[in-house]
Amino acid sequence: MLIEQQTQLSSRSGQTKLHTLHAVLRGRVFDGKVEARGKTYSVVFLPNQATIVDHRLVLTGRLSFSVPGQATGYVDGVSATLMATQGGVGVSPVRRQLLAGTAQTAQTATSDQKLEQEKGPETDLQPGLHSFEPPNYDDLGRPKVEATGSLAYVGVLYFKLSPLDSKALGIPLDLSDVQLGARLAPTDDLARDLQLLFSDVVLALENKTDDTSPALAALNIALRV
Repeated sequence: MLIEQQTQLSSRSGQTKLHTLHAVLRGRVFDGKVEARGKTYSVVFLPNQATIVDHRLVLTGRLSFSVPGQATGYVDGVSATLMATQGGVGVSPVRRQLLAGTAQTAQTATSDQKLEQEKGPETDLQPGLHSFEPPNYDDLGRPKVEATGSLAYVGVLYFKLSPLDSKALGIPLDLSDVQLGARLAPTDDLARDLQLLFSDVVLALENKTDDTSPALAALNIALRV
């Protein structure tokens, strides 16, 4: 859900300043709600383009606010610049063959990820280690645990939104400096695909020698489904 995080009057506009929104990815939409002056607004960010600007992922799309009984207010061309990420916790998601249009760029399950789905219950001594599996160690002798290395994936994306016109959106808040915290907890195939594609782009950006083009191209195709 999207929720109002802080209530601080903006000296510039006299309106309550909204600092942070929280959203959940559903399909290709970041979805949630925000409360303002006794009303609950449904909020949707629908990105349709992904680019790399100054080595940061930037999503561009439509942001809308709606409340029952009133017309939906929306702004096109809203940009969301990725400022930080948080890794996912738990078993690494399965990599299936992604959307048909991304067949040339999408990755299928790695051997590590396939094995992850075939293991038995985890042990108490080492998270991610299963009772009939020998310990795994990295090059420095440290035990490998779930959701690290080749199994790592993104759980939350933190974006900085471009300044928003609250009048056009029809919401009584100062939206000039808003952060979007987007949680990736997919419950549908498209959202699962996007979680992996976001993870691919983030990994390519972190490994500065990697080419981001294949991952970015696949992400753009998925955003336009």
